[in-house]
Amino acid sequence: MIIDNKYNRDIAARSLHTQKSCASASSGRMTPTRNLTIEGTSQFVKGSPLPKAAAYNQVRPSLEAEIASAVKEGILEGQWNPGDRLVEMDLAQHFGVSQGTIRGALKYLQADGLVEHHPRRGNFVIALSQEDIRDISLMRDTLESLAARLAAEKIDDDGRTRLTKIVDEMRQASRRHQRRRLLELDLRFHRAVIEVAGSRLLLDMYKRLEGPALLFLRMADGLYQQPETIVDLHEPLLEAICSGDSGRAYELAQRHTDEDAGKLTARKGE
Repeated sequence: MIIDNKYNRDIAARSLHTQKSCASASSGRMTPTRNLTIEGTSQFVKGSPLPKAAAYNQVRPSLEAEIASAVKEGILEGQWNPGDRLVEMDLAQHFGVSQGTIRGALKYLQADGLVEHHPRRGNFVIALSQEDIRDISLMRDTLESLAARLAAEKIDDDGRTRLTKIVDEMRQASRRHQRRRLLELDLRFHRAVIEVAGSRLLLDMYKRLEGPALLFLRMADGLYQQPETIVDLHEPLLEAICSGDSGRAYELAQRHTDEDAGKLTARKGE
């Protein structure tokens, strides 16, 4: 009995020592398990259920992502032109952040294909040559036409609603003369078509093309005096996909950018 009591006292002592050690470590380099707050979520304790996924959607994007988005808008609006150098120090002063933050933002734009980095020279907005314009047109026609055919074969009510909504937004943007938004909706429509088609490989390839394609669209925007013309080009394609006419959808999407590329390359050759 005496042995048992001593044994129990030893266990209790070791347990107390362990609790003190854990508390000490928690106040040091270990991350505390209580009062951990994530923006857009409530406090939670280790072992309790994680916040719902919807709460995480409220978390603001990183500062680097926000600045990357602002620079992207500037590129599309002509604040920075193809071939322009993006100087980290100038951008840091412009946005009131550190150069490290700007460096992180530029990596987003490099991944999007809008900015390219040259060792010992810096970062530049991509410049599109005649060959680049032809290649972008060819790749867009190839990917978008394949996606249109697949989407027409797989389209359901949810897909019809989604694509129709984007074209409606394009019509609204054209009426309000929001040309930059119209360009972004143009690519969003084709990305949505690829998502409806259900091909992950096509989607991955298209995402890599979106940055250069945005510059292509910005250059081609001057070819259309009336923004409604851009919407008019998409409505027959929408109708073909939604009606399940895969052959017609393929044909319309395949020659979607040919004429624009021809005019742009001719203009560059002058």
